[in-house]
Amino acid sequence: MPHRPFSATSHDRQPAGINQIDSATEQSETHRSVLSRSCRLASAMQNFGLRVGDTVVVMGPNHLDVAIPYYASHYNGTTLCTVDGSIIASDLAHLFTTISPKIIFCLKSQEDKIQEGLKESGKEAVIVKFDDNKSNMETFIRDNSGTENNFRPAEFDQQETAAWLLLTSGTTGRPKCAIITYAVVAHAVEAWWYQFTTGVYNTLIIGTIQWMSAMLFYISCPIMRSARIQSSTPMTPQWLVAIINKYRPNATVWTPHLLSKFLHATAAVCDLSSFRYIIIGGSSIDKPLLDQFKQRCDAYLYLVYGMTELMIPVFDYDMRVPFGSSGRPIAGKLQYRLATEDGSDAKVGESGELLLKGDYFFKGYLNNKEETDKVLTDDGWVKTGDMFYRDEQDYYYYVERKRLLIKHTGLWISPVQLEEVIKQHPAVGDACVVGLPDQLDVEIPVAAIVKENGANVEPEEIFSLMRRELPPLKQLHGGLFFMDVLPTTPSGKIQRAQVREIAFLANRILPSKDVPPAQNTLTNGTAR
Repeated sequence: MPHRPFSATSHDRQPAGINQIDSATEQSETHRSVLSRSCRLASAMQNFGLRVGDTVVVMGPNHLDVAIPYYASHYNGTTLCTVDGSIIASDLAHLFTTISPKIIFCLKSQEDKIQEGLKESGKEAVIVKFDDNKSNMETFIRDNSGTENNFRPAEFDQQETAAWLLLTSGTTGRPKCAIITYAVVAHAVEAWWYQFTTGVYNTLIIGTIQWMSAMLFYISCPIMRSARIQSSTPMTPQWLVAIINKYRPNATVWTPHLLSKFLHATAAVCDLSSFRYIIIGGSSIDKPLLDQFKQRCDAYLYLVYGMTELMIPVFDYDMRVPFGSSGRPIAGKLQYRLATEDGSDAKVGESGELLLKGDYFFKGYLNNKEETDKVLTDDGWVKTGDMFYRDEQDYYYYVERKRLLIKHTGLWISPVQLEEVIKQHPAVGDACVVGLPDQLDVEIPVAAIVKENGANVEPEEIFSLMRRELPPLKQLHGGLFFMDVLPTTPSGKIQRAQVREIAFLANRILPSKDVPPAQNTLTNGTAR
């Protein structure tokens, strides 16, 4: 089926309307200007040699230029991979090995680690820096004769062509790339926004472009004729107050973690009355936090359960849903199963893993059949890895996560990656990292460490090693403790659930106060 970029259609309908606003610089840009620049870049990318299915990487904060390769990539049928700017070089090398990018858009400050990642992966790509005076997006357009005159978007099969490669952490400690087709993106935009049909004139983006919600906003806002409000500087609670009070947004997406930080820092200093629709997702929300927010904001709150691989809200949620429930099945959209450990269907009130089937899901993980087979069954079901039960009214209730990942500040952390770094210390024989619940940060990583043959190791040595090797997000914010031996199953696998129980009662050693905080702004990476 030929593809016509739906964003371009919306730009044409309202050319003078505002497409995007950078609240940090107070600069704005119209639909017509965004369309013109995107077509010129898309033309240049075609002339450069990019073809349908080639991969384009975008890294950067929410400045006005970051949207241009986003739209241009869609016009050309290329595959977009948006990456958190704080990613380290070794993770970039792994990513580049998987996706083989042809062109990378980034900030000048990110160039060195990108070059290191390309060298380590053995890949080659053109690097276009948004903020380089000599070699930037405009020079790339000129050098490759980019023009909007007579530009025509590529034609391609929406059902088969990948629009996005969304990064989602895996138990191996490295990001996996979920393949999202153009057809699924179109379905997702409709599924998220079908009920928000009136009164959305300004939409606030809190997360940067690697957030799935932000990527959906980039498409849905022009369709809905809503200006997209963003910030090229870090979104602190105080800065967010200023943005809300000045631009009066009508819709946004929060995670419970971000919401908690915001409410704690801005009591009675921010007028939230402009909001009509607020989506809250990423993890479960405590009732006191929800009640506190409702006291300050009269907006329609859409509490969603979802995952990157699914792309759409999984349950039908409205204000009648009992607190604690994720909602009811969406009629006609998806098939649902709750599977017990033996594979049978769970009865009412009995917990089981949620399995889903439908046309709105990812195609698998790029170049990773092993991980794909863990999630997609031969008969088409998606295994979410999350445990639910349902009541007699068919409301579904989230119970716990079946997977290993730790959800910290709204982002996933692989315990395996942290364990690998800890084990680099010569005095460490074994290590197990688990997540303990935290009121503000959802979960905090805690390490149980076994010394190598009774060797001596100072806790600060471990904390220093972690700081050298991993970004602030992936530190042992819950501390560490020592064990003589880790509990294991008969087959030798570490019993993480038992380690977690021990960690609750252990005399944990916390990192010194000079450890950088996990998150000193409201956004520090990707929310799924």
